[in-house]
Amino acid sequence: MELCPGTWGYLSSIYEPKVHQVLAFKIGRQMEATLVVETINQALECHQKPQYFHSDMGSQYTSNEVETLLERHQISHSYSKQGYPYDNGPIEAFHSLLKREFAFQTTFSNFEDLVIRTSNYISWFNSDRIRTSV
Repeated sequence: MELCPGTWGYLSSIYEPKVHQVLAFKIGRQMEATLVVETINQALECHQKPQYFHSDMGSQYTSNEVETLLERHQISHSYSKQGYPYDNGPIEAFHSLLKREFAFQTTFSNFEDLVIRTSNYISWFNSDRIRTSV
């Protein structure tokens, strides 16, 4: 998500399609494997472990650090293969909704504002948003 021209915040999230909720998320100034590991650890601490971790093939998701953590907790890694975006449709749909309903319509004053307002959106999404096929 863009804070201002050239300044970005990166969202790492774990979505559970069975309950239609974001189980865990972290926002960082850089999209790196450590951000993904922190998100997975948050999900493991706060919720029942997810059966699958859905992601694309980005280096932060395919890193040894992430793969080792997933293997240790026996979580299957579901990749969205090139040309097959449907593999991870639910997480892709959530990110699309977040962008359309919130991020593209919001101006953030700073990184902390981005974190707080995104947290509020995800809380609303999990508890109050009318469910569709996401």
